[in-house]
Amino acid sequence: MSGAGHKAKRTCLGCRQIFDQEQLVRYVLSPGGEVLVDYRQKLPGRGAYTCFSDACVRTAVKRQQFGRAFRLPALAPSADILLDALKVQLLERILGLVGMARKSGNIVSGSSLVLTALGGPAPPALVLVAEDVSDGIGEKLRGKAAAVGVPCFRLLAKADLGHQVGRDQRSVVAINAGRLAEALREELMRYRQIVGES
Repeated sequence: MSGAGHKAKRTCLGCRQIFDQEQLVRYVLSPGGEVLVDYRQKLPGRGAYTCFSDACVRTAVKRQQFGRAFRLPALAPSADILLDALKVQLLERILGLVGMARKSGNIVSGSSLVLTALGGPAPPALVLVAEDVSDGIGEKLRGKAAAVGVPCFRLLAKADLGHQVGRDQRSVVAINAGRLAEALREELMRYRQIVGES
């Protein structure tokens, strides 16, 4: 069946469940025989897939599913190397989206301004809190965000978060509602599935 609404389905090498291809991580084989993470699904060649899950990647490696998928029985990629590469590519995508939000004027940064925005009539779509924020400020921000149903994600150090929004340091950045925020939230959820809750 080929229709405009038809989406390609693929099976996760780890859990063996079937998903839309766009919901999975794609891997390809390099000319040198190395398994590469193809997060943006643009590299040429036969693909293999897993869920955005540490457990599924590790299961696929343990059960030698990559060797079967690429028809190379001796192929034995490292789960840690694959997961590290995936984290890097996810973080690059997240930072790119934060940069786009900054350029389009869709961010609010700094704890006072974000707290005010969370209490306003149109709260932001999501909040990024620096990993090294003080406990008091972090709890206040997370509590206020939770009270109005805005998801909070811990990401980067204050200096790195500030750099992404063109400032010296920022303990918190909020992204206003819109398509960029929706895309960013999806990537942040995927990142959380790989690195764990924070």
